[in-house]
Amino acid sequence: TNVDVAVFEAEHFEELGEEVKANMARQFCCTEWVKNRTGCHPTRSLISSEHHDVNGTIEVFQIQVHHDATEPVKLRNAGKVLSRHEKYHNYKVKKTGLYTLLLANCDNENPADIMVTGQTVWMNPYGYLPGELYGMMPFFGALAGIYTLVGIIWAILCYVNRKDLMLLQFWISMVVALGTLETAIKFFDYVAWNKSGGRSVGALATGLVFGVTKRAVSRVLVLMVSLGYGVVKPSLGAQLPRILILGTAYFVLAMCYDLLVNLPSNNKMVGDEGFMDSLTMLVLFMSLVDVGFYMWILQALIQTIQYLEQRKQNIKLQLFRRFRCVLVVSVVFSVSWAVYTMTASVKGYFEDHWKSQWNVNAVWEVLYLAILVAIVFLWMPSSNSQRYAYSMELATFDPDEKGGPDGPDEEEDLEEDGELGGLEDDEEPSVVGQFEKAITGEGPVGGEKMN
Repeated sequence: TNVDVAVFEAEHFEELGEEVKANMARQFCCTEWVKNRTGCHPTRSLISSEHHDVNGTIEVFQIQVHHDATEPVKLRNAGKVLSRHEKYHNYKVKKTGLYTLLLANCDNENPADIMVTGQTVWMNPYGYLPGELYGMMPFFGALAGIYTLVGIIWAILCYVNRKDLMLLQFWISMVVALGTLETAIKFFDYVAWNKSGGRSVGALATGLVFGVTKRAVSRVLVLMVSLGYGVVKPSLGAQLPRILILGTAYFVLAMCYDLLVNLPSNNKMVGDEGFMDSLTMLVLFMSLVDVGFYMWILQALIQTIQYLEQRKQNIKLQLFRRFRCVLVVSVVFSVSWAVYTMTASVKGYFEDHWKSQWNVNAVWEVLYLAILVAIVFLWMPSSNSQRYAYSMELATFDPDEKGGPDGPDEEEDLEEDGELGGLEDDEEPSVVGQFEKAITGEGPVGGEKMN
């Protein structure tokens, strides 16, 4: 049985085969019936124009497989260029583009079932890394450098203010460390792949584990921040186990999905119903967990802002309003980018612009980093972190709201203010100014823990 192996640039696929009749499917094999109508040659082979063979656009190699063979037939030993009958060595890429390896069993005189195993190795001027993934190598290198810089600055601030750190800042440290490890592992994975031509399954799996862990902990962190942990609440109480359960559910589902999609497997077929059903179920459950995170974050942030408005905690309120702006901008950008990528994929944009296809995943990595940097900046360690977090700003009262110009009607409110601010009857300092002095260490402040 003769087996044809064709190598060509993807855009030339339509130039293979012949149109025999107007309403008939395109014929790719040169049988006697097709030869009598189109003049193709030789028979029992893949149809390819001679001018393609001359200029090297499409090269077809043929290999003979004996029915009673006991040893595998290797293409590099038995392959012959179909038209010139030259021994096959390798295919020389003359133009940048996407290339296709096509196998055809056109021998209708000696039909047989053929099992094909092996791999193709493509050598580019810069190395073995596939062209559509080449941009990921310098991207993850730059991203690892940024994460490292952020981690160094954060570590210095944490060390200087180690006696005043909040638990929330330890969670932030964990996310920064995970991001640094993930991007560094992926960068060195791409470097090794580009240099050797083979990808390390261990490095790939390790990078996936750190990446999924980073995404899970990031969701937990954003939810804890939205609930006011570390600034409004010293602890999350019964909410913490529920948050951790939701984060664990995301980690398990995302880990299964990433391993199933990215790890090499001989059983992974796009047309396999079991494989596609597993992917569909994982995507469905991941989407439900993500919706749970997003709804909870939105509800928690609204309640935290309303609580601070009612208590007239203007400095803390400003912090959470800035955080709300960060989340709103990120959500709008995420939706816009998702719509763009879906539209571009449907229209086949990335088939022609395959060099920029890596940008799809790169943008999500940049968005994660941007949100993390915003959280790092807003919750930066300082010498007054704990005092700021668990202190209560003295509220200013509008005379039109209660009791007219003489102040609040209720005597207990006045007594509460005196206790919180430590004011004597003959003192009349600005309450906001006193709070600002307290958080900068220039004056006393009373404290109220928010549960």
